[in-house]
Order: sequence, then C-alpha cells, then structure tokens
Amino acid sequence: MTGEVEIKLNGKVETLRSSLGAAKRVSAAGGFVHVINRVQAADLEFYILVVAAGLGKKNSEVEEAVYSTGLPALGADVIKFVNLLANGGKPYEPEVSSGVTTGEA
Repeated sequence: MTGEVEIKLNGKVETLRSSLGAAKRVSAAGGFVHVINRVQAADLEFYILVVAAGLGKKNSEVEEAVYSTGLPALGADVIKFVNLLANGGKPYEPEVSSGVTTGEA
C-alpha cells in the first residue's frame, strides 16, 4: 500500500505507516534531510526514532528490537520511509521534462 514500508524487525515483519503524526515526529528531529544523514551515519537513535514513529510506538518500545535486528538490515527501508514521509506519504515521482532545451545556462 502507498505510504507503507515493510521491515523485518527482530525476525517479525512489521509495517511502517506514513501519517502526519509520524512525519511531524521525524521532522522535529532536525528535518528530513538531517534524519537521512544521521541514518546514513548509522546513528542508532535515529533508526529507533524513525521505526517508532512508523509503528506509532514510543522509542523505548522498539529500541531493543532495532538494536537486535541490526542497522545494516534496516537502513534502506528506513531511508525509504523517511522519503515517503517527506513527500506526504507518497513515493517521489519527478516530473518528466519535455526534452526541450533553451540553450540558456
């Protein structure tokens, strides 16, 4: 479904769901780009934040499962979810240009 990302958390399939509340919670941690940068830097606290927001849970309710699963196993899906949140719960689809150039730089 649009706005959802399935992850395997501690061996169990869970679904991160986009919502305005999740978007506000993640964005409040310094903005979406900052969160993506921290996830790419393997910052455990930011993985916990994003997973908890997507599951509608408290950070303390998911921190052990995130740690046990391991950051490499979650990275791509966590980034995908943050990008969904940044785009209103929809996948980003760039506009296709007409291919016409004006010659201006």
